[in-house]
Amino acid sequence: MLNIIKFAAKLALQNPKVREDIKKVAIKSYKKAKPIIKKNIEVAKKTSNQTSPFKSFKSFKKKYRENFRNYD
Repeated sequence: MLNIIKFAAKLALQNPKVREDIKKVAIKSYKKAKPIIKKNIEVAKKTSNQTSPFKSFKSFKKKYRENFRNYD
């Protein structure tokens, strides 16, 4: 199955028109995901300042969820 996807991707990248369409879709998808990615990074930074993920991952996870819900 993975080989079929790789083959289709190679074929699509050889065609300039398809390549442009792929580029447009990728840009549009990134613009939608950018605020979500930014939010996750900011919450992760804030949480890592409060508790270390290396010392106690469970407390980090709990605090991350709490900070994620209370994010403004």
